[in-house]
Amino acid sequence: MSTPIKIVSFNIRGAWKGDGINSFPHRVGAILFKLDREQPDVVCFQEVSTRIAGFLERHLPEYLLLYRGREVGMTGEGLAIAIRRDTMELMSTDCFWLSETPYIPGSRFADQSECPRVCQIAMLRRKGDKEPFWVYNNHLDHISDSARILGIHQTMERISSDQQKFAFPVFILGDFNAGPGTETIRYCDEYAAFPIVDLTRGCGSTFHNFGREERDEAEGHIDFIYVDKATAEKPHQITLWTDVKDGIYLTDHYPVSLTIEL
Repeated sequence: MSTPIKIVSFNIRGAWKGDGINSFPHRVGAILFKLDREQPDVVCFQEVSTRIAGFLERHLPEYLLLYRGREVGMTGEGLAIAIRRDTMELMSTDCFWLSETPYIPGSRFADQSECPRVCQIAMLRRKGDKEPFWVYNNHLDHISDSARILGIHQTMERISSDQQKFAFPVFILGDFNAGPGTETIRYCDEYAAFPIVDLTRGCGSTFHNFGREERDEAEGHIDFIYVDKATAEKPHQITLWTDVKDGIYLTDHYPVSLTIEL
C-alpha cells in the first residue's frame, strides 16, 4: 500500500482589521501550528495577498510557494499553491485569468465583480512515483453568477485540453462561491467531456464567517475538491479543519483536507 497524499483547499482570508480577534495577525500562529501538525503535501490557498504570500514563504521553508496575484502587475490578492519539498516534485506550472483574454493580466468577464479571478495550475509528482498529477486551484467570483459559470466552463475546457496532452489524475480545488444545486456546481457534476466527481459531497457547510453564520450545506458548502472518475475510486477521506480556540478560527472558511491513496 502506498503512502497517502494529503491535499488541502484553504481560503486563508486577507488581513482585514475589521475581523477583530480573527484578524490575520491573531490567526497566524494557529495556521502555522495546524500545517505543522497535519503535514499536507499540497495546499491550495485562496485570498492570498502579496503580504500574506511573503509571510507564508518566510515561515514555511519546508514548502515551495507558487504565488500568483490577480492584478495587472501580477500582484495583490490571488492564489498560491504550497508544495512540500521533501515529498513532491514540481513538473510544470501555469496560471490564466478567468476572462475572454486569459493571458492578459487583470482581465475579467464583462459581467463580473471588480475583482479579476485566476486559475492556477501545477503538474506535480510525488517523489519516487512514476506518474504525475494535475492540480487546479480556483477562486470563482463572489458576486456574478454569470462570471462563476463562465469561469468554471473555462477551467473545465482547459482541463480537457490538458488531458489530451497529458492524461494524468486531476484535482480541482478551491472556493467556488456557489453551493450544491447551483448552476455552477451542476455544470461540474454534468461535464461530459471529462467527467469529474465531487469528493466533498455531504461534508457539510464550509463557510462560517468566523462562527457568526451557521448555514446548511446547500448554502454554506462553497469549498470543493473534485477529481477524475478513476481517482475517485481510490481510498480517500475528506476532513474539515474546524479548529477554534478562544473564539479564534483558522479562517472564515473551514479548510477542506483530502487524504487519498494514489
